[in-house]
Amino acid sequence: MQQLQVETINGLQNESVYSIAELSLLRHNLECKESTKQGIKYLEIPCAFDIETTNIFKKDPAGNIDPDFRPYAFMYHWQFCINDEVCFGRTWKDFQELLNQLSYRMSLHNKRRLVIWCHNLSFEFQFFRRFVNVIDGFYKEDRRPLKVVVDGGIEFRDSYALSNMTLQKFCENEPGVIHYKLSGDDYDYLKIRTPSTPLSDYEKSYCYNDVRGLCECISSRMKDDTLGSMPMTSTGYVRRDARNATIKNKNNRKIFTAAALTADLYRDCRQAFRGGDTHANIRHSNQLLHDIDSYDIQSSYPACMMINKFPISPFFKITERTFFNRDLSEYAQLIHIRFKDLKYIGASGIPYIALAKCSAITSDRIIDNGRVLYAGIAEMIITDIDFEIIKTEYNFSDLYIKEVYASRYGYLNKEYKSVIMEYFTGKTALKGVLGHEYEYMKSKNRLNSLYGMMCQRMDHDKTTYNGHDFITEPVTLEEQIEKYYRSRNSFLSYQHGVWVTAHARKRLRDMLQIVGRDVVYCDTDSVKCLNGHHEDFEKKNKELIKEAKAAGAFAKDKNGNIQYMGVWEHETKEGKYTEFKTLGAKKYVYRQGKHVVSTIAGVNKKTGSAFFKKNGVDALANGTRLKDSGHLTAYYNDDEIHTININGEDIETASNVAIVDNTYTIGVTSEYLDLLEKALDSQSDFYYI
Repeated sequence: MQQLQVETINGLQNESVYSIAELSLLRHNLECKESTKQGIKYLEIPCAFDIETTNIFKKDPAGNIDPDFRPYAFMYHWQFCINDEVCFGRTWKDFQELLNQLSYRMSLHNKRRLVIWCHNLSFEFQFFRRFVNVIDGFYKEDRRPLKVVVDGGIEFRDSYALSNMTLQKFCENEPGVIHYKLSGDDYDYLKIRTPSTPLSDYEKSYCYNDVRGLCECISSRMKDDTLGSMPMTSTGYVRRDARNATIKNKNNRKIFTAAALTADLYRDCRQAFRGGDTHANIRHSNQLLHDIDSYDIQSSYPACMMINKFPISPFFKITERTFFNRDLSEYAQLIHIRFKDLKYIGASGIPYIALAKCSAITSDRIIDNGRVLYAGIAEMIITDIDFEIIKTEYNFSDLYIKEVYASRYGYLNKEYKSVIMEYFTGKTALKGVLGHEYEYMKSKNRLNSLYGMMCQRMDHDKTTYNGHDFITEPVTLEEQIEKYYRSRNSFLSYQHGVWVTAHARKRLRDMLQIVGRDVVYCDTDSVKCLNGHHEDFEKKNKELIKEAKAAGAFAKDKNGNIQYMGVWEHETKEGKYTEFKTLGAKKYVYRQGKHVVSTIAGVNKKTGSAFFKKNGVDALANGTRLKDSGHLTAYYNDDEIHTININGEDIETASNVAIVDNTYTIGVTSEYLDLLEKALDSQSDFYYI
């Protein structure tokens, strides 16, 4: 046993680190609670496992990975925690001995299991899978296990999936955790360490807190759940709450099954589904702008679920004649449509139609960063909401309706909406209240999940692991859909998720049309613009507040003020963005006071912000290179057990994954650059056509 001073929330604390033999396993409560599934019993003891690895790679002087040398990695240290006891090991033989001792001394077997949590099981599993005998598991997809069962009654689970948070955030937001994840700023990850490398007290403390803190997180979750009832993912908590509320009304089940989608209708819904609406106005792109305002919609998706209507009856086919000659305002529609001479005419400079959602499009087209400005012919499947937006923002010489399906509009059931309001009320009342940060984050995260689980796909291939390789087996869509609607656990209609995002895009579009040419950038539920437009947003808010009041979509904050879903909040009320620059969707940087914030897909936010703070916001340009950008690349190696020699030391290793920080070059397509040049040369609204 060794003693170690560890940093905790209460200051430095003296802790013990045990050898495998010194673990006092029998002092724990070895009574089991039975799971509802397959008669498996679990020891109700929090356990965690984590590894530290060294990456071996080569870079050229510019910081790029050498293509002739494939990066690889190996483990040099592992840490395990059972309740409040932490054990260290340095080799895979040590790890195998740990599992053997746990199994033998705690009388484990396949029906009597000990659960060990890994924060990102995908990573650890890639390293240890050759050193265990896998007998069962649940895999989200290739290389993505949520659960792995190995010989000897050990079940590994993924705590990242359980929390949907980094380990640091998990520790910060879970009550009762005192062993926070240490910052790692002084942990040199580029240093080559081997199993014989002595670790400093700081490095040992870092390893210690990773598993001790995770155990405390799991212990907190076990106050409300047994290990048998605990969901596999963070969404599972929300799904359970929503299901329990919804099934109280038996009529909800009847409506759900009656509106079941066929395989063809599901494919149409998949084609019609779009997420948020993220784009930059090319008039203002690649320019250093000043005094930019930003507005956000409060709880955009929950607002749609509370206020708007959704397809609630079975879809039925209607004729083209009915589509053009009947009032269909009370019906949600899936429209398979083809446009001729489609031309964007919108005021905001944010084209609506996504190239990726066109099932067919001719080569005589003009594309603005993935959005259609012009197309001779464009075919797609859209909702009636999309159709209304397109009619407002595009001209076309002709259209052809291939197929239309309609479903009667209605509101989501009141039981589901009650869960939405429970989470929203909790989030609103607890925002900014000292001592209730955990409850606030819990309500906020669960509120966001209520939409996410609505649009989870039904069509999944089956992934298994045969002890050597991952195997993906296709399952017919008809089988999956039949199974989904037959299950008593299913209660969510996929088409509702399709319409949530369509309603949200319409709410955003309404404001984009009002702000017009001053729109600089939009992102799902936010608008960044020139010239303030405070009066425009306040005028729109009056209408939105009336909607929210009528739907009961509001709650009181800690000061007793009423907060309404779906209204626009002035994000920059503390001060405008003094500088702002964008190069298209998910590529922008701004300065607000002393702070510089970078949002670039593929670049670590902290690393990017530091770069642009040093080099200036205007450094966001085509061709700008960020060395060690936080743009991580994973190199998977599926080797069998073998020995490598590092600095004269023989190390037993096997399959591994090297995750290497790479250089990131900011870039835009030549097509987009051409449009930018035309935008600078022309004063016309239609310069790009």
